[in-house]
Amino acid sequence: MDKTLAAKLYRTMCEIREFELAASQHYRDGHLPGFIHLSLGQEACAAGACAALDDEDYIASNHRGHGHCLAKGADARLMMAELFAKREGYDLAPEKRSSCLMVKSE
Repeated sequence: MDKTLAAKLYRTMCEIREFELAASQHYRDGHLPGFIHLSLGQEACAAGACAALDDEDYIASNHRGHGHCLAKGADARLMMAELFAKREGYDLAPEKRSSCLMVKSE
């Protein structure tokens, strides 16, 4: 593995970890309206799998898919809005906003 790819994967893993830690803190503080399924410790799986994909490739994840969304290029700000059930989130069905139903349809 060359240094450029290693650095990219490391940055992706750090972004995923930071997002998950922030989401975890918001959940513990009682700020999120529902339950969340974190992927702490699974950052490398998402970063590595998504690094092999092209921009036009789709990915279907599982109920711990925050890392996959971020590694595929989703906006962390919009994802966090989704967890807070805000209108600015990604989900196309506002009544179904949750951690495990997050969708980026573009």
